[in-house]
Amino acid sequence: MKGKSWYRLEEVELLSAQERIQLTQKYVNPGMVKLFKMLGFDRIWTSSAEGMYLTLTDGRQILDMTGGNCVLGLGHNHPRILAARAKVANEKRLELCKSFLSPYVAALAVNMATLLPGDLQYSFFCNSGAEAVEGALKMAEKHHGHTRAGIVYTDHSFHGKTHAAMSVSSLDDSRQHFQLLGRCYQVPYGDVDALEGLFRSHCQPGTKKPDLCAFIVEAIHGTRLLFPPQGYLRRVRDLCMQYDVLLILDEIYTGFGRTGYWFAFEAEGIVPDIVCYSKTFGGGKATIAGYTARAPVFLRAYGKPNDSMIHSSTYSGMSEECATAIEALNVLREENLVERASELGKYLGQRLYALKERYPDRIMDVRGRGLLWGIELSPGLEQFESLIRRILPDKPPILSTLAGAVVLAELFHSHNILAYLGFTLRNLVVFSPSLIVSKAELDRAVDALETVLSTRWSTLGRHFVSRFIRAKG
Repeated sequence: MKGKSWYRLEEVELLSAQERIQLTQKYVNPGMVKLFKMLGFDRIWTSSAEGMYLTLTDGRQILDMTGGNCVLGLGHNHPRILAARAKVANEKRLELCKSFLSPYVAALAVNMATLLPGDLQYSFFCNSGAEAVEGALKMAEKHHGHTRAGIVYTDHSFHGKTHAAMSVSSLDDSRQHFQLLGRCYQVPYGDVDALEGLFRSHCQPGTKKPDLCAFIVEAIHGTRLLFPPQGYLRRVRDLCMQYDVLLILDEIYTGFGRTGYWFAFEAEGIVPDIVCYSKTFGGGKATIAGYTARAPVFLRAYGKPNDSMIHSSTYSGMSEECATAIEALNVLREENLVERASELGKYLGQRLYALKERYPDRIMDVRGRGLLWGIELSPGLEQFESLIRRILPDKPPILSTLAGAVVLAELFHSHNILAYLGFTLRNLVVFSPSLIVSKAELDRAVDALETVLSTRWSTLGRHFVSRFIRAKG
């Protein structure tokens, strides 16, 4: 021991806001503290979270319209999810063992095969979406072999921050700091002709097969809410079959009812070769992800005994995590939350489009599907940027699109509404509420947004700056 502090679990919730800030600055990430401070979120913490609401330590109740960035499809601390996890723990079920066949893994894989269309049958469960993408890319390479190891991806894409996932994530700014995988080729999102041209240019001499193993794509680009042209995925599916390239669909952000379909690719009636998923899959409690492959793809890659353990993970198949996912899928089915997301999403979209008509100078675009919607704001508040530059000399990147940060902060501090900004488009204010949201709660959030949009930019800017000054003081 070095004479530093040491905390017991019962002491953690007793930390003051200032202690939490100081510890994060010193032991976690000082830059993150500055970013949170700018939004006035640095002193915020909750005493509890349930359903659609956060209760802060000061007693305020916050309507959470983020859905945990699509993790909390069932809301905070769903009672059935808590009960499922408690059952496994209280009965002292075997949590982790690689020597036996887990009934939890087997049953969860059956449910995924039943849920997914076509012959998507074999599943592997892991810890994060990026890990699922890594596994899917490895399977594609193993399926086709080293001579066909090239990977195609699109612009405006984000698949994760591990090395392979980052290498096929064009919107990850951090790519510039790391060595990327070789043989990764980018094409424009939504452009089937460009994809076919790339396939054709990579065909091996004397064959009609390119030296490529996979095309990985999002049915909807989640970080910016970009939608492809109608029919794009159907044409991509046909093209991949024609050139014998595996089609990997990344549904990490959009899966399990978020868009009003169990999976967004189902809107075009296709079956990918491999589908990756996470977020809502864990019911808001389990850190679980997975990918499911068509039977011929999986069996060719890993079907032989000698190949069966080529891809594995220490924490894959933990009983409590799999039990949680099983219960999450049952809640989604039995409470008809996917169908509900479709109906409520139409209503939310109508209200947001109406806002765009009323405030065309504030809203550049509205786009979404199901319970995933974004409001792209026009730039604003340039007159306050010089002041904020003086307050924060190293200027976080969020200031390049100041309007999003200002609206986000105003919704939270003045209206008790929590939204978030597009991960790679910071003037995109996103509503992705849990699928249990009510119509009245949607109205409350949109009404608050309208109040913010009807306020003069100069007034909003002053609120934003004064909050930061108070937080800094």
